[in-house]
Amino acid sequence: MGKLFDFCGGRKTTFALLLFIAVTAILFLDKCDFNQFSNFVIWVFGSYMIGNGVEHVGKGLAKKT
Repeated sequence: MGKLFDFCGGRKTTFALLLFIAVTAILFLDKCDFNQFSNFVIWVFGSYMIGNGVEHVGKGLAKKT
């Protein structure tokens, strides 16, 4: 898994991409509509961005102490 994480840019990016691929497949199989698809994508990538932001802020605060 480490090589996959490195290729995709990290653990969080890998799982965000896997979830995006999964929900895209669900959309094409007509198991959800576009509104549900877009809400899921917003939540996945919003969580990804918040996680990255908190990580970077934490690293920045750790350097100051």
